[in-house]
Amino acid sequence: MLACRLSDPVKRESEVTPGKVRSSDAKENAEREEKRLAEMMIPKKKQRLYRKIMHAKKKVAQEARIFAEKRRLHDRKQKQKSKKKIADAL
Repeated sequence: MLACRLSDPVKRESEVTPGKVRSSDAKENAEREEKRLAEMMIPKKKQRLYRKIMHAKKKVAQEARIFAEKRRLHDRKQKQKSKKKIADAL
């Protein structure tokens, strides 16, 4: 299988284009760096509490995304069922 790839008669030329730095990305990176440095300055005693709080926030946000996705899928199914009922009635 590997030999087939190496002996491929069609040789494709790859083209690389340079990326552009977005100012918003630079700002976000700077904000993330500042936040990371601020977290490093938290005393060791309070770091565990801070990490627990951040973990809980992430978990709640993740659950909210999951439930929103489930709700969207459920609504889509309900819409299809109602369309099917209308089509059957006609």
